[in-house]
Amino acid sequence: MASKGTSSEQQPPADGARMSLADHLDELRSRLIKGLVGVVLAFAVGWFFKDQVYDIVSEPYHQAVSWLNADLVQRFETRLAENPKLERTQFFQTADPGDQRLLEPISHRALATGSAEAFMVHLKAVFYLALFVGGPLLIWQMWMFIAAGLYDKERRVVLTYLPASLALFLGGVLFGYFVLVPYAIFYLNSTVSLEDFRFELRIAEYFTFLSSLCLGLGVVFQLPIVMNALARAGMVKTSSMANFRGYFALLSFVVAAVITPPDPFTQLMMAVPMILLYELGLWTSRMGLRKDGALVPAGGTHPGGDS
Repeated sequence: MASKGTSSEQQPPADGARMSLADHLDELRSRLIKGLVGVVLAFAVGWFFKDQVYDIVSEPYHQAVSWLNADLVQRFETRLAENPKLERTQFFQTADPGDQRLLEPISHRALATGSAEAFMVHLKAVFYLALFVGGPLLIWQMWMFIAAGLYDKERRVVLTYLPASLALFLGGVLFGYFVLVPYAIFYLNSTVSLEDFRFELRIAEYFTFLSSLCLGLGVVFQLPIVMNALARAGMVKTSSMANFRGYFALLSFVVAAVITPPDPFTQLMMAVPMILLYELGLWTSRMGLRKDGALVPAGGTHPGGDS
């Protein structure tokens, strides 16, 4: 029997406390099936709209190609202005100065070299969409299974961090999709003389590039959550985090060099958000400790604070 000084939050969870191992496995199997059904249904619907899904996936590439063509127009116009002897029809479709249609524009159509390459890209794109749409149901089912064995205080901690974690992950993916991927493709190709090359991007390489950067950024954007949890658990002091700033800035560029293509522009676009996220994590950690300070006994110090 629990003592009088033991709060209800310290009591073991009642739900599932008397369940056998077989009962737990049956419950886990039931939750998994329910969650996976949502993913499968999302995949089936997504496959029906696979062309529209591909249009969404390829949008960063189309944006980069539009920028590259505009850059070519500007380069050719500058060259014609500097050298009047050049014929405009060498670069543009007509001799009309108002016509800026390129003679050989960069194509918006990606290249598929294998017999199943385009099919596999569509398949992967729909699969990722299914995880994105059906994933919340799967996560919820897993949470319902795990929550039955947690204390009330532990449940509140998870429910505090989980929404912020999902929001930051989504923010990282969207940052990669709208900013990093199109700008990286543009920068990597605008720094060379494209009129001397025929630019064609393989669709499989593009999809790998897109998915690795977007998912990588989603993981990187979890940094404030990790820092906040470590500080409030007393594992790392915020003063130590502040002193580690310079080392983390260097580490950010090392990580960016591993994840992104080997060019300084893309690495900078990856490293700067990481540094800003570190500062955000440090700020939220300090704010969280100040909020928890009201619960610290008089004369005591919070384990994660600056003693």
